Amino acid sequence: MKGALARSSLRTIAIMAVRIATQGVTLILVTRLLGPAIYGGYVAAASLAMILGLLPNMGSGYILMARAARDRNTVADTWSYGWPLSLVLGGVLALIFPFVSIGLTGGALTLTDLAIIGIAELMVTPVTLLLSFALQAVGRVPLGQVVLTMPMLLRAVAAGACLAAGSVSLSSFITLQACASFGGLVAAWAIAARTVDLRSGIRRPTREELVAGSSYAAMHVIAANPTEFDKITSPLLLGDHAAGIYSATSRIMNAVAMPVVGMLLTAQPRLFRHAAFPEPEGHRLISSLWRISFAWGLLGAAAMMVASPWIPLLFGSAFADAAALIPWVATAAPFLTLRLASGTILVALGHPLQRVRFELAGMVLLAILLPTGSHVGGPRGMAVALAAAEMAMATYGWFLVRRAQRRL
Repeated sequence: MKGALARSSLRTIAIMAVRIATQGVTLILVTRLLGPAIYGGYVAAASLAMILGLLPNMGSGYILMARAARDRNTVADTWSYGWPLSLVLGGVLALIFPFVSIGLTGGALTLTDLAIIGIAELMVTPVTLLLSFALQAVGRVPLGQVVLTMPMLLRAVAAGACLAAGSVSLSSFITLQACASFGGLVAAWAIAARTVDLRSGIRRPTREELVAGSSYAAMHVIAANPTEFDKITSPLLLGDHAAGIYSATSRIMNAVAMPVVGMLLTAQPRLFRHAAFPEPEGHRLISSLWRISFAWGLLGAAAMMVASPWIPLLFGSAFADAAALIPWVATAAPFLTLRLASGTILVALGHPLQRVRFELAGMVLLAILLPTGSHVGGPRGMAVALAAAEMAMATYGWFLVRRAQRRL
């Protein structure tokens, strides 16, 4: 198991390295293109769309993986209800999204801009995510990450083209980003259809599938909220310019955590099998995930602090304040990676509602600490509040993991 996990992890991490590089390049291009004032509002809307985009498939990806851990021939059957459900629910959310998010953008984005973001994130991206789950379910975790990376690569190309053009409007930039998402979906389908048998009709989900899936969907949305909630609220708490600075530095920390996400994705099918057929090797795997996640979080935080003086050179002089803010944001990194690890393990062990429990508690804590921190210390205060909430969630999450292990 260790050898197979190591080889699969190396392949996945290699793809995640490309993904991180793509995210980094896109972040540099977009911050230079938009500037801090517009960037904060754009990220707030995009982050809200990303969180809502986890709802349309109603947990069908996790149901697919749990079933495939026992019988891989069930993938096509779950897919047959997952993708139509994603399009229907995503379409409903896309209609609502512009009116919900308009207040977060500070007037920088129009309703049309927000509608385009909504279509891309609430209809196109959920289907791409479901294709990635299908590949992961049959053991093709690295290829599943390729599928998720394709839209990012195309978005980076689109952002580069906009920056090179010089005078592209914000609406044109958003439209090109949406086209890149659709192009990524086409590429994802072409890849997945050659690897996984997705040939099946369309069917309605059963009541049991909707009930079970709703637990996973709620878990997924709440799990994403602590990572994005600070960026969604930053324009309201800090103002446009400071929100852009804070959001850019926070995005760097998210990128630092991506290798841990890759490792967890690689381990996830084995964790599902451990839940179905417990064995000592599975317990050792969970202990290894704790050690690696914490160590990488510490290493990532140190790297952010060392690199902070060079960040304004990459983002542009308008982001000069980011250099002083990064060390404060970086303190949350080890707790972020531990939280992500504990949540992934709880889901694979069959306890998605326990993940909901500890991350919902973290959301309540964030809702209290972020306004207080921003009022007392501005962006630095928000960074300290985020680190405190991540530490609380990581501690509670790993307590629940240990309890779940004892039950196995």
